[in-house]
Amino acid sequence: MYEPCTATAPGNYLYYDVTQLRLGACTMENIAVRIVTRVVGHYPKSNTMLIDCGWTGASAQGAEHGYGLFPKHPELLILNLKQECGEVSTSDGAPLDYSRYPIGSLLELAPWHSCASTHQHARVHVVEEDGETISAEWQICKGW
Repeated sequence: MYEPCTATAPGNYLYYDVTQLRLGACTMENIAVRIVTRVVGHYPKSNTMLIDCGWTGASAQGAEHGYGLFPKHPELLILNLKQECGEVSTSDGAPLDYSRYPIGSLLELAPWHSCASTHQHARVHVVEEDGETISAEWQICKGW
């Protein structure tokens, strides 16, 4: 039995992204999609942190631009995404203040390309302006 998709396919027309920001088509506040990732490791010798989001969660697009931006932490930059984890440091090479990013803390990533990153997931959680209330869950349509 065919079940119609009640969600939308991912795309810039709905979300915007860091690509559109860099082109001047929107502001950071206009980017409506975030990928939430968790800090899972600290590596002072290499001045990096490990996050539990890799290219399977954010897409591999935008590597030369840090795969996106951390709007609440503009001092951070993703150096590398592996399949299921990523390496984060400071955008200017300054030493990381690990006390600001304890293991287990959450970071919000505005992705380089919203289509590719959203399509990596099964659903989108719609969060209200308070940043905490989830008012809906949209299933991502698959199979272009």
